[in-house]
Amino acid sequence: MTQLRFTQKGTKSSIRARNDVLVLQCVAAAGSRFARSDVARHTGLPAATVSEIVADLIERRLVREGGRQAQRVGKPRVLLELDDTHHLFVGVQVTGGRVHASRLTLTGRVEQIATAPHQPGEVTPSVIAKTVRQLLRDTDEGSVAGIGVAVPGIVGDDGLIRAAVNYDWSMLPMGPQISELCDGLPVHVVNDANAVALSEVALSVDSAGTVVVIWIGTGVGAGIVLDGRLYRGAEFRSGEIGHVDAGVSLRCRCGLIGCLETIAAQPSIHGDADEAVVGRYLAGADDAEVRALGERVTRAARELARLLSTLAGTLDVTQFILGGPMTSDPLGPALVRHVNEALALRVMSGFAPLTLRFSTLGTHSVVFGAAAHAIRQELGVMVAMTSDATERDQIPTGVR
Repeated sequence: MTQLRFTQKGTKSSIRARNDVLVLQCVAAAGSRFARSDVARHTGLPAATVSEIVADLIERRLVREGGRQAQRVGKPRVLLELDDTHHLFVGVQVTGGRVHASRLTLTGRVEQIATAPHQPGEVTPSVIAKTVRQLLRDTDEGSVAGIGVAVPGIVGDDGLIRAAVNYDWSMLPMGPQISELCDGLPVHVVNDANAVALSEVALSVDSAGTVVVIWIGTGVGAGIVLDGRLYRGAEFRSGEIGHVDAGVSLRCRCGLIGCLETIAAQPSIHGDADEAVVGRYLAGADDAEVRALGERVTRAARELARLLSTLAGTLDVTQFILGGPMTSDPLGPALVRHVNEALALRVMSGFAPLTLRFSTLGTHSVVFGAAAHAIRQELGVMVAMTSDATERDQIPTGVR
Protein backbone atom coordinates (compact mmCIF):
# COMPACT_ATOMS: atom_id res chain seq x y z
CA MET A 1 0.00 0.00 0.00
CA THR A 2 1.23 3.52 -0.74
CA GLN A 3 2.30 5.51 2.29
CA LEU A 4 0.01 8.55 2.21
CA ARG A 5 1.06 10.32 5.40
CA PHE A 6 4.30 10.30 7.37
CA THR A 7 4.09 11.02 11.11
CA GLN A 8 7.79 11.43 11.93
CA LYS A 9 11.03 12.23 10.15
CA GLY A 10 13.58 9.59 9.30
CA THR A 11 16.61 9.39 11.57
CA LYS A 12 20.10 8.17 10.72
CA SER A 13 19.45 4.90 12.58
CA SER A 14 16.04 4.32 10.99
CA ILE A 15 17.43 4.94 7.51
CA ARG A 16 20.29 2.50 8.19
CA ALA A 17 17.83 -0.11 9.48
CA ARG A 18 15.74 0.30 6.32
CA ASN A 19 18.83 -0.11 4.13
CA ASP A 20 19.86 -3.22 6.09
CA VAL A 21 16.46 -4.76 5.35
CA LEU A 22 16.69 -3.69 1.71
CA VAL A 23 20.04 -5.45 1.25
CA LEU A 24 18.98 -8.56 3.15
CA GLN A 25 15.79 -8.83 1.09
CA CYS A 26 17.77 -8.41 -2.13
CA VAL A 27 20.22 -11.18 -1.18
CA ALA A 28 17.35 -13.48 -0.19
CA ALA A 29 15.39 -12.88 -3.40
CA ALA A 30 18.45 -13.36 -5.61
CA GLY A 31 18.97 -16.95 -4.45
CA SER A 32 22.81 -17.03 -4.50
CA ARG A 33 23.03 -15.18 -7.83
CA PHE A 34 24.08 -11.71 -6.67
CA ALA A 35 27.45 -10.25 -5.77
CA ARG A 36 27.86 -6.96 -3.91
CA SER A 37 27.84 -5.01 -7.18
CA ASP A 38 24.51 -6.59 -8.17
CA VAL A 39 22.98 -5.66 -4.81
CA ALA A 40 24.15 -2.06 -5.27
CA ARG A 41 22.66 -1.92 -8.76
CA HIS A 42 19.29 -3.39 -7.75
CA THR A 43 18.87 -1.39 -4.53
CA GLY A 44 20.28 1.89 -5.82
CA LEU A 45 22.52 2.19 -2.77
CA PRO A 46 26.15 3.33 -3.11
CA ALA A 47 28.66 0.50 -3.46
CA ALA A 48 30.45 1.56 -0.27
CA THR A 49 27.18 1.47 1.69
CA VAL A 50 26.36 -1.99 0.36
CA SER A 51 29.81 -3.29 1.27
CA GLU A 52 29.46 -1.91 4.80
CA ILE A 53 26.00 -3.42 5.26
CA VAL A 54 27.03 -6.80 3.82
CA ALA A 55 30.01 -6.91 6.18
CA ASP A 56 27.67 -6.27 9.11
CA LEU A 57 25.18 -8.92 7.92
CA ILE A 58 28.02 -11.43 7.59
CA GLU A 59 29.17 -10.63 11.12
CA ARG A 60 25.60 -11.13 12.35
CA ARG A 61 25.62 -14.46 10.47
CA LEU A 62 22.59 -13.56 8.38
CA VAL A 63 24.49 -13.53 5.09
CA ARG A 64 27.56 -15.46 3.95
CA GLU A 65 29.83 -15.54 0.95
CA GLY A 66 28.98 -18.49 -1.23
CA GLY A 67 30.41 -19.56 -4.55
CA ARG A 68 32.66 -17.73 -6.98
CA GLN A 69 31.63 -16.85 -10.52
CA ALA A 70 34.36 -16.44 -13.11
CA GLN A 71 34.42 -13.34 -15.31
CA ARG A 72 36.08 -12.74 -18.65
CA VAL A 73 38.07 -9.90 -17.12
CA GLY A 74 39.18 -9.47 -13.52
CA LYS A 75 38.71 -11.50 -10.38
CA PRO A 76 35.81 -13.93 -9.94
CA ARG A 77 32.64 -12.44 -8.49
CA VAL A 78 31.94 -13.40 -4.87
CA LEU A 79 28.27 -14.44 -4.64
CA LEU A 80 26.17 -13.82 -1.55
CA GLU A 81 23.55 -16.06 0.04
CA LEU A 82 21.49 -16.30 3.20
CA ASP A 83 23.28 -17.99 6.09
CA ASP A 84 20.62 -20.51 7.10
CA THR A 85 22.60 -22.34 9.78
CA HIS A 86 22.66 -19.87 12.67
CA HIS A 87 19.20 -18.29 12.91
CA LEU A 88 16.37 -20.74 13.47
CA PHE A 89 12.67 -20.00 13.88
CA VAL A 90 9.76 -22.02 15.22
CA GLY A 91 6.36 -21.95 13.55
CA VAL A 92 3.31 -23.15 15.48
CA GLN A 93 -0.26 -23.90 14.42
CA VAL A 94 -3.12 -24.35 16.88
CA THR A 95 -5.96 -26.49 15.52
CA GLY A 96 -9.11 -27.93 17.06
CA GLY A 97 -7.43 -31.01 18.48
CA ARG A 98 -3.68 -30.68 18.03
CA VAL A 99 -0.75 -28.28 18.30
CA HIS A 100 1.72 -28.51 15.38
CA ALA A 101 5.19 -26.97 15.63
CA SER A 102 8.17 -26.96 13.26
CA ARG A 103 11.70 -25.67 13.59
CA LEU A 104 12.81 -23.98 10.36
CA THR A 105 15.92 -22.37 9.00
CA LEU A 106 16.01 -18.84 7.63
CA THR A 107 15.36 -20.22 4.13
CA GLY A 108 12.31 -22.22 5.21
CA ARG A 109 13.90 -25.66 5.43
CA VAL A 110 12.12 -27.72 8.10
CA GLU A 111 14.57 -29.36 10.49
CA GLN A 112 12.24 -30.95 13.02
CA ILE A 113 8.56 -31.12 13.88
CA ALA A 114 6.59 -31.76 17.05
CA THR A 115 2.90 -32.37 17.57
CA ALA A 116 0.79 -32.70 20.67
CA PRO A 117 -2.92 -33.55 21.01
CA HIS A 118 -5.26 -31.59 23.22
CA GLN A 119 -8.90 -31.69 24.12
CA PRO A 120 -11.13 -29.13 22.38
CA GLY A 121 -11.40 -26.05 24.55
CA GLU A 122 -8.37 -26.99 26.66
CA VAL A 123 -5.55 -25.50 24.60
CA THR A 124 -3.61 -22.97 26.67
CA PRO A 125 -0.33 -21.05 26.33
CA SER A 126 1.31 -23.70 28.54
CA VAL A 127 0.20 -26.50 26.19
CA ILE A 128 1.68 -24.62 23.23
CA ALA A 129 4.88 -23.80 25.12
CA LYS A 130 5.35 -27.45 26.09
CA THR A 131 5.26 -28.45 22.40
CA VAL A 132 7.70 -25.69 21.46
CA ARG A 133 10.14 -26.70 24.20
CA GLN A 134 10.43 -30.15 22.60
CA LEU A 135 12.02 -28.43 19.60
CA LEU A 136 14.22 -26.17 21.72
CA ARG A 137 15.82 -29.10 23.56
CA ASP A 138 17.83 -30.15 20.50
CA THR A 139 19.17 -26.71 19.52
CA ASP A 140 22.21 -24.74 20.57
CA GLU A 141 21.52 -21.97 23.06
CA GLY A 142 20.65 -18.77 21.24
CA SER A 143 20.16 -20.38 17.83
CA VAL A 144 16.36 -19.93 17.86
CA ALA A 145 15.70 -16.27 17.13
CA GLY A 146 11.93 -16.20 17.39
CA ILE A 147 8.66 -18.10 17.58
CA GLY A 148 5.60 -17.52 15.40
CA VAL A 149 2.23 -18.82 16.61
CA ALA A 150 -0.79 -18.99 14.30
CA VAL A 151 -4.18 -19.04 16.01
CA PRO A 152 -7.79 -18.30 15.09
CA GLY A 153 -9.37 -15.06 16.15
CA ILE A 154 -8.59 -11.34 16.35
CA VAL A 155 -4.92 -10.87 17.23
CA GLY A 156 -3.11 -7.63 18.04
CA ASP A 157 0.55 -6.66 17.60
CA ASP A 158 1.17 -7.28 21.30
CA GLY A 159 0.37 -11.01 21.11
CA LEU A 160 -2.98 -10.42 22.80
CA ILE A 161 -5.85 -12.47 21.41
CA ARG A 162 -8.73 -10.06 21.66
CA ALA A 163 -11.38 -12.61 20.73
CA ALA A 164 -11.64 -16.13 19.31
CA VAL A 165 -15.27 -17.20 19.42
CA ASN A 166 -14.74 -20.88 18.63
CA TYR A 167 -12.11 -21.24 21.38
CA ASP A 168 -13.84 -19.04 23.98
CA TRP A 169 -10.70 -16.86 24.17
CA SER A 170 -11.10 -13.26 25.19
CA MET A 171 -8.24 -10.82 25.91
CA LEU A 172 -5.79 -13.72 26.27
CA PRO A 173 -2.10 -12.60 26.41
CA MET A 174 -0.96 -15.58 24.34
CA GLY A 175 2.38 -14.15 23.17
CA PRO A 176 3.71 -12.88 26.52
CA GLN A 177 2.70 -16.07 28.35
CA ILE A 178 4.38 -18.39 25.82
CA SER A 179 7.48 -16.19 25.84
CA GLU A 180 7.73 -16.43 29.62
CA LEU A 181 7.49 -20.23 29.44
CA CYS A 182 10.13 -20.42 26.67
CA ASP A 183 13.01 -18.63 28.37
CA GLY A 184 11.97 -15.18 27.18
CA LEU A 185 12.24 -15.92 23.46
CA PRO A 186 10.36 -13.42 21.27
CA VAL A 187 6.90 -14.76 20.43
CA HIS A 188 4.83 -13.27 17.62
CA VAL A 189 1.18 -14.30 17.34
CA VAL A 190 -0.69 -14.08 14.04
CA ASN A 191 -4.16 -14.99 12.82
CA ASP A 192 -4.13 -18.36 11.02
CA ALA A 193 -5.62 -17.03 7.78
CA ASN A 194 -3.00 -14.28 7.76
CA ALA A 195 -0.34 -16.95 8.28
CA VAL A 196 -1.43 -18.75 5.09
CA ALA A 197 -1.35 -15.44 3.20
CA LEU A 198 2.19 -14.79 4.49
CA SER A 199 3.29 -18.26 3.40
CA GLU A 200 2.08 -17.50 -0.13
CA VAL A 201 3.98 -14.20 -0.13
CA ALA A 202 7.14 -15.88 1.15
CA LEU A 203 6.98 -18.34 -1.75
CA SER A 204 6.27 -15.66 -4.36
CA VAL A 205 8.85 -13.83 -6.45
CA ASP A 206 6.41 -10.91 -6.67
CA SER A 207 7.35 -8.67 -3.74
CA ALA A 208 4.43 -6.30 -4.39
CA GLY A 209 1.77 -8.95 -4.69
CA THR A 210 -1.80 -8.96 -3.51
CA VAL A 211 -3.01 -12.18 -1.90
CA VAL A 212 -6.41 -13.05 -0.42
CA VAL A 213 -6.69 -16.33 1.49
CA ILE A 214 -10.08 -17.77 2.42
CA TRP A 215 -9.72 -19.87 5.56
CA ILE A 216 -12.34 -22.56 6.10
CA GLY A 217 -12.25 -24.72 9.20
CA THR A 218 -14.28 -24.50 12.38
CA GLY A 219 -14.80 -20.91 11.32
CA VAL A 220 -14.40 -18.84 8.16
CA GLY A 221 -11.87 -16.04 7.82
CA ALA A 222 -9.65 -14.24 5.35
CA GLY A 223 -6.00 -13.22 5.22
CA ILE A 224 -5.33 -10.17 3.07
CA VAL A 225 -1.98 -8.96 1.72
CA LEU A 226 -2.22 -5.74 -0.29
CA ASP A 227 0.80 -4.64 -2.34
CA GLY A 228 3.07 -6.88 -0.30
CA ARG A 229 1.81 -5.73 3.11
CA LEU A 230 -0.38 -7.68 5.49
CA TYR A 231 -3.58 -5.71 6.07
CA ARG A 232 -5.17 -6.17 9.49
CA GLY A 233 -7.18 -3.00 10.07
CA ALA A 234 -7.16 -0.46 12.88
CA GLU A 235 -8.77 -2.92 15.32
CA PHE A 236 -7.10 -6.04 13.84
CA ARG A 237 -10.49 -7.27 12.59
CA SER A 238 -9.71 -7.36 8.88
CA GLY A 239 -10.71 -10.71 7.41
CA GLU A 240 -13.52 -11.51 9.87
CA ILE A 241 -15.68 -12.52 6.92
CA GLY A 242 -17.21 -15.46 8.76
CA HIS A 243 -19.54 -13.03 10.49
CA VAL A 244 -20.84 -11.12 7.47
CA ASP A 245 -24.56 -11.55 6.78
CA ALA A 246 -25.25 -14.46 4.42
CA GLY A 247 -29.00 -13.92 4.52
CA VAL A 248 -29.91 -17.07 6.46
CA SER A 249 -31.86 -17.45 9.67
CA LEU A 250 -29.33 -19.58 11.58
CA ARG A 251 -27.80 -18.31 14.82
CA CYS A 252 -24.02 -18.18 14.98
CA ARG A 253 -21.87 -18.92 18.04
CA CYS A 254 -21.01 -15.22 18.13
CA GLY A 255 -24.65 -14.48 18.96
CA LEU A 256 -25.62 -12.94 15.62
CA ILE A 257 -28.08 -14.43 13.15
CA GLY A 258 -27.21 -15.21 9.54
CA CYS A 259 -23.39 -15.31 9.71
CA LEU A 260 -21.55 -16.92 6.81
CA GLU A 261 -19.98 -19.42 9.23
CA THR A 262 -23.37 -20.99 9.86
CA ILE A 263 -23.43 -22.36 6.31
CA ALA A 264 -19.83 -22.24 5.01
CA ALA A 265 -17.69 -23.45 7.93
CA GLN A 266 -16.42 -27.03 7.66
CA PRO A 267 -18.80 -28.47 10.32
CA SER A 268 -21.74 -26.61 8.74
CA ILE A 269 -21.02 -28.10 5.32
CA HIS A 270 -20.70 -31.64 6.66
CA GLY A 271 -23.74 -31.38 8.93
CA ASP A 272 -24.77 -34.86 10.03
CA ALA A 273 -23.10 -36.60 7.07
CA ASP A 274 -20.69 -39.32 8.15
CA GLU A 275 -17.77 -40.73 6.16
CA ALA A 276 -20.01 -43.17 4.32
CA VAL A 277 -22.37 -40.41 3.14
CA VAL A 278 -19.41 -38.30 1.99
CA GLY A 279 -18.08 -41.30 0.07
CA ARG A 280 -21.42 -41.86 -1.64
CA TYR A 281 -21.65 -38.16 -2.51
CA LEU A 282 -18.21 -38.20 -4.11
CA ALA A 283 -19.10 -41.38 -5.99
CA GLY A 284 -22.18 -39.73 -7.49
CA ALA A 285 -24.85 -41.65 -5.58
CA ASP A 286 -28.38 -40.29 -5.29
CA ASP A 287 -30.23 -40.73 -2.01
CA ALA A 288 -31.77 -38.43 0.57
CA GLU A 289 -28.60 -38.09 2.70
CA VAL A 290 -26.41 -37.47 -0.35
CA ARG A 291 -28.82 -34.87 -1.74
CA ALA A 292 -28.88 -33.05 1.62
CA LEU A 293 -25.07 -32.97 1.70
CA GLY A 294 -24.98 -31.78 -1.90
CA GLU A 295 -27.35 -28.95 -1.07
CA ARG A 296 -25.10 -27.84 1.81
CA VAL A 297 -22.01 -27.89 -0.42
CA THR A 298 -23.81 -25.95 -3.15
CA ARG A 299 -25.24 -23.40 -0.70
CA ALA A 300 -21.83 -22.81 0.89
CA ALA A 301 -20.19 -22.46 -2.54
CA ARG A 302 -22.86 -20.03 -3.72
CA GLU A 303 -22.43 -17.71 -0.73
CA LEU A 304 -18.64 -17.96 -0.81
CA ALA A 305 -18.65 -17.05 -4.52
CA ARG A 306 -20.92 -14.10 -3.80
CA LEU A 307 -18.48 -12.87 -1.16
CA LEU A 308 -15.42 -13.43 -3.35
CA SER A 309 -16.94 -11.50 -6.24
CA THR A 310 -17.53 -8.60 -3.83
CA LEU A 311 -13.91 -8.75 -2.65
CA ALA A 312 -12.75 -8.93 -6.27
CA GLY A 313 -14.63 -5.76 -7.13
CA THR A 314 -13.37 -4.03 -3.99
CA LEU A 315 -9.71 -5.07 -3.98
CA ASP A 316 -9.15 -5.82 -7.70
CA VAL A 317 -8.20 -9.44 -6.93
CA THR A 318 -8.69 -12.20 -9.49
CA GLN A 319 -7.23 -15.21 -7.68
CA PHE A 320 -8.22 -16.40 -4.23
CA ILE A 321 -6.54 -19.12 -2.17
CA LEU A 322 -8.24 -21.72 0.00
CA GLY A 323 -6.50 -22.43 3.29
CA GLY A 324 -7.34 -24.20 6.53
CA PRO A 325 -8.65 -27.70 7.31
CA MET A 326 -10.91 -27.65 4.26
CA THR A 327 -7.82 -28.05 2.06
CA SER A 328 -7.41 -31.64 3.25
CA ASP A 329 -11.13 -32.40 3.55
CA PRO A 330 -12.55 -34.92 1.02
CA LEU A 331 -15.20 -32.34 0.20
CA GLY A 332 -12.59 -29.65 -0.51
CA PRO A 333 -12.22 -30.28 -4.27
CA ALA A 334 -15.99 -30.40 -4.74
CA LEU A 335 -16.42 -27.13 -2.84
CA VAL A 336 -13.69 -25.41 -4.89
CA ARG A 337 -15.24 -26.69 -8.12
CA HIS A 338 -18.70 -25.36 -7.21
CA VAL A 339 -17.25 -22.01 -6.11
CA ASN A 340 -15.38 -21.63 -9.41
CA GLU A 341 -18.48 -22.55 -11.39
CA ALA A 342 -20.39 -19.81 -9.57
CA LEU A 343 -17.53 -17.31 -9.98
CA ALA A 344 -17.47 -17.92 -13.73
CA LEU A 345 -20.90 -16.31 -13.89
CA ARG A 346 -19.73 -13.20 -12.01
CA VAL A 347 -17.09 -11.85 -14.43
CA MET A 348 -17.77 -8.87 -16.66
CA SER A 349 -16.82 -9.16 -20.31
CA GLY A 350 -13.17 -8.36 -21.00
CA PHE A 351 -11.98 -8.96 -17.44
CA ALA A 352 -9.83 -11.80 -16.11
CA PRO A 353 -11.76 -14.76 -14.65
CA LEU A 354 -12.08 -15.13 -10.88
CA THR A 355 -10.74 -18.36 -9.43
CA LEU A 356 -10.28 -20.12 -6.11
CA ARG A 357 -7.31 -22.49 -5.73
CA PHE A 358 -5.73 -24.51 -2.94
CA SER A 359 -2.83 -23.06 -0.96
CA THR A 360 0.67 -23.90 -2.18
CA LEU A 361 1.78 -25.81 0.91
CA GLY A 362 -1.52 -27.40 1.86
CA THR A 363 -1.83 -28.14 5.56
CA HIS A 364 1.77 -27.05 6.24
CA SER A 365 1.14 -23.49 5.05
CA VAL A 366 -0.01 -22.29 8.48
CA VAL A 367 3.15 -23.38 10.31
CA PHE A 368 5.28 -22.02 7.49
CA GLY A 369 3.44 -18.69 7.55
CA ALA A 370 3.74 -18.43 11.34
CA ALA A 371 7.52 -18.80 11.02
CA ALA A 372 7.58 -16.28 8.16
CA HIS A 373 5.71 -13.84 10.41
CA ALA A 374 8.31 -14.29 13.16
CA ILE A 375 11.13 -13.73 10.65
CA ARG A 376 9.41 -10.58 9.40
CA GLN A 377 8.98 -9.24 12.93
CA GLU A 378 12.52 -10.05 14.08
CA LEU A 379 14.50 -9.16 10.96
CA GLY A 380 12.15 -6.72 9.26
CA VAL A 381 12.21 -8.72 6.06
CA MET A 382 9.90 -11.14 4.25
CA VAL A 383 12.45 -13.69 3.15
CA ALA A 384 11.77 -15.28 -0.24
CA MET A 385 11.79 -19.02 0.47
CA THR A 386 13.20 -21.45 -2.06
CA SER A 387 10.78 -23.96 -3.58
CA ASP A 388 13.01 -26.94 -2.81
CA ALA A 389 12.93 -26.04 0.88
CA THR A 390 9.16 -26.22 1.01
CA GLU A 391 8.30 -29.44 -0.77
CA ARG A 392 5.84 -31.32 1.39
CA ASP A 393 7.57 -34.64 0.79
CA GLN A 394 10.80 -33.18 2.21
CA ILE A 395 9.33 -32.33 5.60
CA PRO A 396 11.12 -34.73 7.97
CA THR A 397 9.63 -36.73 10.75
CA GLY A 398 10.79 -35.64 14.17
CA VAL A 399 9.59 -35.33 17.72
CA ARG A 400 6.03 -36.61 18.07
